[in-house]
Amino acid sequence: MKTSLVKDVYQLHGTASISVREEIPLEDIISRFANEPGIRGAFLIDKEQRFAGMISRLAIMKWAEFQLFGKWKNGIPASGVADLVGSVQAKRLARGDWHSLGVKEYDTLEKAFQQMMGFGEDIIPVLDDDGRIIGDLRLSEVLLKVIEVGKQVREDKQG
Repeated sequence: MKTSLVKDVYQLHGTASISVREEIPLEDIISRFANEPGIRGAFLIDKEQRFAGMISRLAIMKWAEFQLFGKWKNGIPASGVADLVGSVQAKRLARGDWHSLGVKEYDTLEKAFQQMMGFGEDIIPVLDDDGRIIGDLRLSEVLLKVIEVGKQVREDKQG
């Protein structure tokens, strides 16, 4: 069986991420997540247009949990959340950069899946050789390939 590559699957479902400047206020990304439920991740880009980090739905959920239900430090009232959110840049909540998170089209699907598992993310950026975002790879696309390979293995055993 041939090795599956990222390029074979990362465009099966289209894009489920957004790319935004790393200096963008966190409030803007939270609004995008709230108003566009299909977004699974926000990829931050630096001034050279390279991948600079990722904000996942899980990170947004953890942020919301802290803001809404967490212990407030220094007596910050819940009404102060809007001011706090507006003053924080998205990159403070981001993880990874183009050296540590992301795959290239010619990486194996195994490598990509291991990266997803290692970071606990169901979406990762697909990058060119300069670290620029060319797409995203989702767990659902990997699963489609798993199903396809499983069918092929069964057919090969029967035939």
